Amino acid sequence: MVPRAHAAGAVTTLLALGIAACGGAAMPASRTTATAPASSSLTAPLDQGSAIVDPQRASTVLRATWTGYKHDFIESDGRVVDHRRNQVTTSEGQAYAMLRAAWLDDRTTFTGVWRWTRQNLRTGDGHFGWLWGRHGDGSWSLLDSHSASDADEDIALALAIAARRWSASELLDDARAVLPVLWADDVAQVRGTPYLAAGDWATGGGKPGPAINPSYLAPYAYRVFAGLDPQHPWLRLVESSYQALTAVSRSTLHASMPVFLPPNWAAVDAGSGAVVADPTMPQADSYGYDAFRVMWRIALDASWNDSPQARAYLAASGFLRQQWRDHHALAPVYGHDGHTLDGADDPTVYGGDVGDFLTTDPAGARSLVASKLLGAYSEDGGVAHFGDRMNYYEQNWVWFGIALAAGMTTAPDGQP
Repeated sequence: MVPRAHAAGAVTTLLALGIAACGGAAMPASRTTATAPASSSLTAPLDQGSAIVDPQRASTVLRATWTGYKHDFIESDGRVVDHRRNQVTTSEGQAYAMLRAAWLDDRTTFTGVWRWTRQNLRTGDGHFGWLWGRHGDGSWSLLDSHSASDADEDIALALAIAARRWSASELLDDARAVLPVLWADDVAQVRGTPYLAAGDWATGGGKPGPAINPSYLAPYAYRVFAGLDPQHPWLRLVESSYQALTAVSRSTLHASMPVFLPPNWAAVDAGSGAVVADPTMPQADSYGYDAFRVMWRIALDASWNDSPQARAYLAASGFLRQQWRDHHALAPVYGHDGHTLDGADDPTVYGGDVGDFLTTDPAGARSLVASKLLGAYSEDGGVAHFGDRMNYYEQNWVWFGIALAAGMTTAPDGQP
């Protein structure tokens, strides 16, 4: 296992490449959001008596922006390129493209992205190195072979979804091959309880204990994995994920009055088993460009499985809904006590934050989707995109938010 010092080393690597140190998520550069004309049928306000988002409108936007994303970010060989970050490729970016292609029934793109991923990111032990790009000598290959557990689980889930959609047994075999490696490399045992660590580098014996990124925890995926890989207790990972999320959201961490927001980073104390602050990561306690994804992942578990744990967690996290009622806007970064650390209006985070509203405040969700997600739709030279066209992270997360609200993020069994 890689010592916790790797986290600091990874931050150094990220900064050297111009990538923000937030677990693979690229922090947006200064940005000017392009918006569609007010008369656009794609961004017109939804009738308050209607569904959260009209399925036909959502489908049109999602398909148009997927075509635009392929034009801007996916090369002909299946590599997803982050143009703003020295042309690097991440396992996260490959996983996002696989999920989107599977949900939109784009088998050609899925096949190319998966082929490139396994040929270029897969390491000797079977996991996926998280960062690929250009070395100082001009050669191109893995820059960091350590795993990012969210990408590995998203890849496995995308394979399962694609296998069922296209009745492709070879893709189901590929998914099954990923899971034992994911468990062996990225799951840490603390006092007999398994926790998803942030990657193979994060499971070791440094203090205070294994590093976890709450936004990597994906209970809906572990329920799927339990059926594909019965050799490992994936359902125990469902339980530990909700336990960790609830504990760290409720904990004071370094705040005197927490508001039940998950932080960007945390750790599991190796001695006590408590989920605590992670002193090694920047902006660890903040609800920011990592943590906003928690709400989307938990809402997906509620959607797929009607999970009581998901519904209870979302019901308890009322801070964002109150902020929306008070300000009709959400900040991209809050402190653990709820104070605003970054007051920009960034469509990226609404793509995850909408998950907090879908089961608890449908009217708020409807308003948020119309104004902040569909409202970010635009076209440049016939290429559809959201907001800042070359912001890779924004293009993905606004898309995911609309897809979730529209019921297009279907489970492997085909149910929304």
